[in-house]
Amino acid sequence: MPTILGSEGFIDRIRSQFFESKKHVKDPESRILAPGTVEIKEFVCRIYGVSVETLVRPKRVSYNEPRSVAIYLTRRLRGENLAEICREYGLKTHSSASSAVERVKGQMIKDRHFSKRVDELVQILIKRQTEP
Repeated sequence: MPTILGSEGFIDRIRSQFFESKKHVKDPESRILAPGTVEIKEFVCRIYGVSVETLVRPKRVSYNEPRSVAIYLTRRLRGENLAEICREYGLKTHSSASSAVERVKGQMIKDRHFSKRVDELVQILIKRQTEP
């Protein structure tokens, strides 16, 4: 895995400046520039006012928006494969992870306000890479 040398501020600045332009599915090492899975989970928890347990605990009865959004962000920003997403979020099958991502995409198409909210979360997570 490539290493970025320098102070935390420098590393965060590099991640922020180059993450979106250098992220590539076929280059897994580009994920080093992305926000970490733990960071994504903590951020979503803070925004939605839920615990991390809410994101990793299956809840079949109703739609768990924070969990689905966290899964979507993990897939979009980190390019994690479905198996890794299943491990991170306590899902049993790849189709569950894929369904969560597609559910968020579908809701973003149908609901302009939801789409704007998710896009803002993406921008904040990317921007946070520059903060010391």
